[in-house]
Amino acid sequence: MENPTFYLEGIVKSRDEMQDFSGPLNLILMLLSKNKIEIRDLKISEILSQYIDYITKMQEMDLDVASEFVQMASYLVYIKTKTLLVTEEEISEIEELMTSLEQLKCKEAYTSIKAITPELSKAAEQGTMMFSKIPEPLIKTGDRSYRYSHEPQELLMALLSVISRGELSRDAGKNTLLVPKRIIFGVREKCVQLIALLQSGRVHSLQELYEMSKSRTELIATFISVLELCSMGSLEILESDGELTVSLCGSVPDEIPELISD
Repeated sequence: MENPTFYLEGIVKSRDEMQDFSGPLNLILMLLSKNKIEIRDLKISEILSQYIDYITKMQEMDLDVASEFVQMASYLVYIKTKTLLVTEEEISEIEELMTSLEQLKCKEAYTSIKAITPELSKAAEQGTMMFSKIPEPLIKTGDRSYRYSHEPQELLMALLSVISRGELSRDAGKNTLLVPKRIIFGVREKCVQLIALLQSGRVHSLQELYEMSKSRTELIATFISVLELCSMGSLEILESDGELTVSLCGSVPDEIPELISD
């Protein structure tokens, strides 16, 4: 009778994944010896179940083959039992290893604590030389309104004293206050700008002309320039959909800006 073939799922190591096994029992033992199969992953009950099914199908018992299977299966059970059961010597070795690891860990912790002990001792000495004061309660302040009465002459003298101190403390080289000069935008200059802007042919709204102004004086100059040019007939203002648009009335003579005074 031929050797029976056994099928076991996911027990053979193949790179990073486990593959299924299909083959006789002696092949299982060979793969075990080469560390291709872990004995812990091997199910003896599944092998026995498949072998009994195989014997039943053959409908007759071959003693030689059966005895060979029993020998190999018993050896397999022996290997699995040996790996699952741990002897007292092995337990003691594991305990010794765990004890040595714990001692090493405690030694490292003791070394790190001992290294920082001088700093802690120094801080403790500094703490013994310091005394803290108990916080005092806040004093409630009453009415702090000014209650003194002065003669007008006294107030005048105090004012003159403050003014004199301010004049003496001035430093012409360092503490000179720079007062920004007032920017005055001329109407004639603004007229020239508006004419040059409108000669491009694009129609501008009156709001756009005002928004182009960067200062209050420039805004006022824009307003007056529009009025001056309208009064001279060089500029017209039209209303479209509630918006006022500004455009030139034909060509503007070159002498128009000269007729406008700042």
